[in-house]
Amino acid sequence: MPAPSAFILRRAAALRARRFPPRCPQALVMLLGIAGMVGSGKTTLTHALASRFGLQLALESVDADNPWLEAYYADAERSRREFALRLQLHFLATRFASMRRMRGIGGGWVLDRTWYEDAEVFARGAFEQGLMIPEEYDLYCRLYGELLHAPAARPPKLLVYLHAPLDVIVARIAKRGRPAERDTAIDYWAALHERYERWISGFRHCPVLTIDVREYDLLEDPGAIEDVAARVRQRVERQLPQTELWPASSRARAS
Repeated sequence: MPAPSAFILRRAAALRARRFPPRCPQALVMLLGIAGMVGSGKTTLTHALASRFGLQLALESVDADNPWLEAYYADAERSRREFALRLQLHFLATRFASMRRMRGIGGGWVLDRTWYEDAEVFARGAFEQGLMIPEEYDLYCRLYGELLHAPAARPPKLLVYLHAPLDVIVARIAKRGRPAERDTAIDYWAALHERYERWISGFRHCPVLTIDVREYDLLEDPGAIEDVAARVRQRVERQLPQTELWPASSRARAS
C-alpha cells in the first residue's frame, strides 16, 4: 500500500487542528466589582478607581441594540408582563458576552455593576412585582445557575458595595439624576433600595467592602478617592498593578 502523500498528511493535520484547536492558557484577569443602586455613585467611583489603579473600565452598557425595551414599555402593565422574561434574558446574555470578551482580553478591570445584580436584584424584582410567572422565573434561575459555572463568571476579587439610606439616594437622584430617574415615583426607589439591602446581606460570592457614600463626595472633592482607594488596596494589594497612575498622597494617612 503506497504511503500517503505529503499533501494528504498536511490536509489531515489541518482538519485535526480545525476540529481540536490548541488550548491557550486563559489570560489572567483581576476584577473589582462596584455595586449599588441608582444614585449611589457607581459610575463616578468606577471611573475614579480605574484611573487611580491603572485598570480597564467596564461601564454598564446602554445597550442600544436591545430589541425588547420598546416593546416592554409599550403598554404599561400588560406589555411588561409579556416581555419581562425576554428583557431579563437579553440583559443576562449581554452581560455574560461582555464578561467573556473581558476574559479574552485579560488584565485588570473595574466593573460598573455586576451580573449578580442583573439576576439577584433586577430579575428577582421583576418576579416579585408579578411581571414573571413562577415557571418563567424558574427557567431564568436555572439558566443563571448554569452560567455561574462558566469561566466568564469567576467572581471578582472584591465587590465594593455603595450603601446609603433611602433619603440620601432620593436626594441625589433629585439633584443629579437623569430626567426619567427624577420623574420616577419614590415607591419604586424604596422597593429597589430594600432589594439591594436584602441582596447584599446574603451575598457570599466574593469578599465585600461596604462603603457609606455619605463619607465622601467625588464630584465635590475628587481627592477623596485616595481614602477609598486605600481601603480597596488593603483588600486586594497583591492583585493591583505595581505602578499606580496617581501619587498615593494619603497612603501614609491610611496605614
